[in-house]
Formats: sequence, structure tokens, C-alpha cells
Amino acid sequence: MKYIKQFEMRRIYILLFVVVTTCISNAGILNTSGNIPLEDSYFTTASCDEKLKNLIISCHNFKTPFNKKNIHAEIEEEISVGIYRVRLFVYSNGENSTSSIGWIILDTKKNILKDISLDPDSPVILKYNKDFYKDYLENCLEKKVPSSIETSIATNYDKIPVIHFPFEYTYDFINDLTGTMHVNKTIMHFISTLVDSDTDLGNCCIARLPSTNHYHYLLIFASDHVGERRFFLCILNNKYKLTDRLLIYKAKNISWKGRMENSYLHYIITGSNKIILKEMIARPNKDIVIKKKEYISVDGKFRLH
Repeated sequence: MKYIKQFEMRRIYILLFVVVTTCISNAGILNTSGNIPLEDSYFTTASCDEKLKNLIISCHNFKTPFNKKNIHAEIEEEISVGIYRVRLFVYSNGENSTSSIGWIILDTKKNILKDISLDPDSPVILKYNKDFYKDYLENCLEKKVPSSIETSIATNYDKIPVIHFPFEYTYDFINDLTGTMHVNKTIMHFISTLVDSDTDLGNCCIARLPSTNHYHYLLIFASDHVGERRFFLCILNNKYKLTDRLLIYKAKNISWKGRMENSYLHYIITGSNKIILKEMIARPNKDIVIKKKEYISVDGKFRLH
């Protein structure tokens, strides 16, 4: 990214500052929680900078060692049309002295917020309050926001490639994701609402299974924050609202029989709404099953079978 170099030194200072303040926070000096006071008059009386701050700190996966009540936000630069860099800061020794504590990218074209404070190459996609987002864009940036994020997926769902039953884990698929598509800017925010805070959507792909009984089955192929693959099967109702999700693939090192071993989830999804998940230990000759669970989807929910 073209602005990485100019932030390199500032990012180093922030990393050092975050380490120190995290230690202080762990000692109980800093309070990292912050509630947003929201009265009936909020949307008409709050300043745009206050609305921008509250939009960011309302994201449940926005992490900071600082007291959120003391954080301020301002648009530092419009990088390109509709894409803004937001500076987060705290006051140091008076109203005219501030310390930068992070940066956010507000992309109104893709309707996403990205926290680039620690690593611009691997940003955290923030999951924001859609009412705060709509209010800020329409009243502060004078930009129109779709009335519902579900509208974006409803108009694009048929364009998502179909994976037919049975859909089963293979090593080759984990590596190349054949038969999937990259998430486009139109539906990125919708996809971000379907996954948890441990999931990185930086290079995310999607596909769908055949719909049954008025429910849609969306597959999300993402990663965790260290780059390991992380897959979800999501159930959407006929209005494209999430009714349930299931983590069907992840890989991690675990302690097993006194040794550290590489484990992963092996999945099989059949046409009878059955999902079989096996936790496996990877071995050179034959992988070993250590746990097994079976689920069925009933009325938009995953149930242990």
C-alpha cells in the first residue's frame, strides 16, 4: 500500500506504546471497556467527530489497551474517492497536545472499516453498528447507504458458485479453493457480519451449497490471524438473515499423548442435511481420528445428531 512507508516509524512508536499501556491495563490502571451513551437526541446533537469515534468503538472486535472513553477520532485524509484514513488519538497534556494511537480505513465503496494500526498489510475488518454507520455516512459524509445489508447478498446470491453434495475435505481444496469466488466489495460487509472476531477476511472466498426447505447454505473460506485456513457453513433464511453458523474447518497444534501434534477438522457435508466433523491428527502414513461429531440442519439450526 502506498502509504505504508510514511507510517512505518509511527507504527513502531504505537507498538511500543501499546505494549506499555497493555501492561498498565493488566495491572488495573486502564479501563479498556467503554459504553456508548445513546439517548434519543444522539443522532441529531452529536458532532461528526463524536459519531466517528462511536462508530469505531462500537465494533465488538475493535481491540485497544486504552480507555475507549478517552479515544478521539478524526478523518486525517481522503486517500481516494470515498476511502478515508481515520486517525485515532488521545489528548496528552492539554487540548492542543495529542498522541496518535491507531489508524482506521473507512471504505465507503465497500462499506467496510479496517483497523490498520498494527499491520496495514493484514488489517482487521471491524464489525460495526449499522445504525451508527448509516448515520455517519449520510449526515457527515453526505453519502447514501443501502437500507439493509442483506439487500447486497440477496441481489448477488445467484452469482455465487455452487458446490454440489457431497462436499468433503481434501488437502488440494484447502490449498487452491477450486470452484469458489473471491468476495467482492458489494457483499464484503455482509460477509463480515457472519464470522467471528478470530477470522481474517483479507483474502476471503465464498461458495454455496444447494438451497433446501427455504434455507440457503453459504460457505465462507477465510483464515485466522496467523494465516491458517478457517471455514464456516452459514444458514441464511429466505430473507438472507443468518440463522446459524458452524465452523467446519480449522487447523492448529495441540498436545496429544505428551507431544505437540498438528490437528485439523475433516468435514463431510451430505445432501441429507448432515455434517460430519472429525478432529484429525496429521500423520505421514494415515491421519488419526481423535474426535467425531455429527450435525443435522433443522429449521435453520445446526443440531447435534
